[in-house]
Amino acid sequence: MKGISYRGNHICFGRYALQALEPAWITSRQIEAGRRAMTRTYAVVEKSGPHLNVADNSGARELMCIRIIGTSNRRYANIGDVIVAVIKEAVPNMPLERSEVIRAVIVRTCKELKRDNGMIIRYDDNAAVIVDQEGNPKGTRIFGAIVRELRQLNFTKIVSLAPEVL
Repeated sequence: MKGISYRGNHICFGRYALQALEPAWITSRQIEAGRRAMTRTYAVVEKSGPHLNVADNSGARELMCIRIIGTSNRRYANIGDVIVAVIKEAVPNMPLERSEVIRAVIVRTCKELKRDNGMIIRYDDNAAVIVDQEGNPKGTRIFGAIVRELRQLNFTKIVSLAPEVL
């Protein structure tokens, strides 16, 4: 299927534009590629995509999200979501090993968190805390600041271990 461009030889998706040799030769494949390019800029924690840092001392250093718990096919996870992840990098001589599948709670995201009072919180990295089936953290220390919304989501143990709560 070919789409017809209404702006000369370009078809636009926000900031992105596709250029064709002739206006009538923009295909549906190019349209889908432009839509995918737009969604890439909004990455929070993408399922089966970017890696997350680990914000505790459980032994893992880097995770990759493979599933978001509680949803069927959601693509992005926000702060407070429980995910299934695989360990991509681990500290040697620790109980957690590389390629182990675990559960984790997202505690920091690069995508901003907007509160009702107008405050916006944005972090420099995506980070998670490894938890067990009951939601208790496997590590004994949490590194970095976390948001207080985790207390409302019944992750009080994580909030109590954190050095700073925003």
